[in-house]
Amino acid sequence: MATTCDQAVKEVFEKEEGVLTTNQVIERIYNQYPDKPWKSNTIYHNLNGMSVNHPSRKHHPSLWKYELLFYLGNSRYRRYNPTQDGTWEVTEQGVRPKDSTEETEVSEEIEAGAVETSLSLERDLEKSLLSNLGQLEPNLQVYQDKGITGQQLDTGTVGRLDLLGVDRNGDFVVIELKTGEANDRVCGQILRYMGWVKGNLAGNRKVRGIIVANEFSELLKYAAKAMPDVTLKKYEVRFEFKDI
Repeated sequence: MATTCDQAVKEVFEKEEGVLTTNQVIERIYNQYPDKPWKSNTIYHNLNGMSVNHPSRKHHPSLWKYELLFYLGNSRYRRYNPTQDGTWEVTEQGVRPKDSTEETEVSEEIEAGAVETSLSLERDLEKSLLSNLGQLEPNLQVYQDKGITGQQLDTGTVGRLDLLGVDRNGDFVVIELKTGEANDRVCGQILRYMGWVKGNLAGNRKVRGIIVANEFSELLKYAAKAMPDVTLKKYEVRFEFKDI
């Protein structure tokens, strides 16, 4: 018997070359160990920690020794292939593809400043939209229900949504904010959020997405053509000046 949950997860994927969902992994582990020595939530966290690219990997340092899985979004995992998937590293912000070029101290300082500026702009953009979400489209409102608000909604599984709105028909709108230019990586991000809303909040209501950015890469524009439920909205910065 495997003495730890991570070993049980490893056993599953040593016998599987395809894609498995969280529920399928849990089912296989429980079939192998009918006494269910690990809670399903524990298995879920081990899957995340053993996935080289999962945003939550940074919270599971004891599992960094594993570079076993690659996360595909929507609770789907497969075995990690460095040639196909590239190499990844854990950072304070989460995970990111590893850059083989060594960064100088100056470039690190510039990058840190750029990140801080980007976060500041994103907060300002979010604040502006919260005051009037109808700027994006008429009658769009921030989701609120039983004390839960759509601002920075923590899903607990697929990350934190920037904004979740409800349109004039009562359908859900997932809004992802990006400062500067948005690239096609945002596609997987917003689709994960939309999938979570469909599975946990929407019921029979529709779910669509809006990506808000200042510019959009050509790759993202092409990808958006294949996502009929996701639209792109460009924002423009206008300066206001006040006496101090």
